[in-house]
Parts: sequence; structure tokens; C-alpha cells
Amino acid sequence: MPEPLADVPVHLVTGFLGSGKSTLIRRLIAQKPEGERWAVVINEFGRVGIDQAMFAARESAHQGGAAYG
Repeated sequence: MPEPLADVPVHLVTGFLGSGKSTLIRRLIAQKPEGERWAVVINEFGRVGIDQAMFAARESAHQGGAAYG
């Protein structure tokens, strides 16, 4: 029988429109400890993906991948 996978911590950020979710996530990413690997899933509804564009610009400035890490 194969070894079970290690637990992976998962944090969900939810809240109403304008409650500061994106601001919180940007601040957390800015303080990400060296060596940790993070992934950010952006689930936007609507015609214009504002948060997706904002995080994509930040990501390309750092490393150009789909995950932060």
C-alpha cells in the first residue's frame, strides 16, 4: 500500500464585495516566507477580471508562473 500524502495546509479567503480580500492576499504574498510554495486560485465572476489582471501583473514581475513560490 502506498504511503499517504502529507497534509497540505489550505487557507480560504472569503467575504463580501469590497471587504478587503484582495488587499489581504496581496499583503500576505508580500510577506511570504522564502522557500514556501504558494498557489492562489482566483475565482472571479463577471465580464472583467480585475483581480486576475492585478495578480497576473504582480506574478509576472516576480517569476512568470501560475503559483507563488
